Amino acid sequence: MNKSQNSKKLYYTKKQINELISGDIILHPIFRSDGLMLINKNKDLSLSLISMIKKHAPSTALVLVAASEEDFQNFIAYNISNTDVFIKDIKLVTTELNNIINSSADLYYDVPLEISDALPMDQEAIGQASYKNNLFTDLLSNYPLWVTLDSKLESEQLKIRARHAKNELLASMHTNKTFVELFNRIKEYDDILLIHSINTMCISLMIGLTLELNNSELFDLTVAALFSNVGFIEIEKKEFLNFLKTNEHIHEQLKKHLEVFSEMTMNFPELRKKSVIYGILDHHEYYNGKGYPNGKKGEEISLFGRILFIAHNYDELVGGYNYKIGLHPLDAFRIIYENIENRYDHNILNIFMHRTTYFKLGESISLPNIQNGIIIGFDDFVHKPHLPIIKLKNGSIINLSSS
Repeated sequence: MNKSQNSKKLYYTKKQINELISGDIILHPIFRSDGLMLINKNKDLSLSLISMIKKHAPSTALVLVAASEEDFQNFIAYNISNTDVFIKDIKLVTTELNNIINSSADLYYDVPLEISDALPMDQEAIGQASYKNNLFTDLLSNYPLWVTLDSKLESEQLKIRARHAKNELLASMHTNKTFVELFNRIKEYDDILLIHSINTMCISLMIGLTLELNNSELFDLTVAALFSNVGFIEIEKKEFLNFLKTNEHIHEQLKKHLEVFSEMTMNFPELRKKSVIYGILDHHEYYNGKGYPNGKKGEEISLFGRILFIAHNYDELVGGYNYKIGLHPLDAFRIIYENIENRYDHNILNIFMHRTTYFKLGESISLPNIQNGIIIGFDDFVHKPHLPIIKLKNGSIINLSSS
């Protein structure tokens, strides 16, 4: 059979999530119900990954997969992703998935950014650098939370500043060779590290905006968040994968990646800024003084370190990267906000709660077991703003403070 005959085959299939099996290769990203990435495209699915997908999307939702490695290689070789039939199919399945996370645009599918959208407001002089075919832009253009981040903020001023901060970061990721090199090395090293880095950056930016950091501080915070785990890329891959699978020697491994990062700053002056360095070195410190590597306590920990610790921990709880089964975003936020062991800076958490649209009257909310509802009230908004009363689509009422 010649190539033209072969190319008429699709080499992929539509499956419901409950039909997925180990060995299927997902052909598009899967995003969590909080708008952050769960699984990147072209990922070979394991039973544990399939189980995680089922926490964020209904079992009857459709996805596109290659059923074998041979089919996947043919899918790539014959450029099936650019065919009309695949584009039609992927828009069909992603529309349904987008509805689950309350997004209106085709956020899962590659949508090229216009240069005018990507340039920072006060740096038009960056010129006509192409924003197409850039890994960082391609990934973020599909991130529901990144695309809709400004809508999650309460004030119009914060929304404007969010757009500016996003544009400045996009521009820098196209003009700063160090950032491009390090990001590509993270991508080549491991998918989990890539996803965790971008998710942490998105969350950190939202927190920084609610704290009203200035533009320079916001940019430095996103850099610190994006490269907070860059030290792992100099550690043997086998050692990193073992770190993800077991809780043995976890503190030693985390200290090691911070030591490697410190050494890397000698070759990358863009990472030597004081706030960036301390943010990365402090992002495993606990507010109660029981963290590491130095056991810093309270405001001895840098502001960036306290922000990154919250962002990292939330994403780890939901992503389930380290030998854990991922939690639903609502359960993860509850653990962090209730802050039983005083690991987190509660002032930061409170400001974030009050300056975003999360947990506000009339806002939609995603619940475990693939349910969505509208917030209609609170038993105790002052002390328990994270436990609202919710009306589901079927009309039933759930009070999280008593559930």
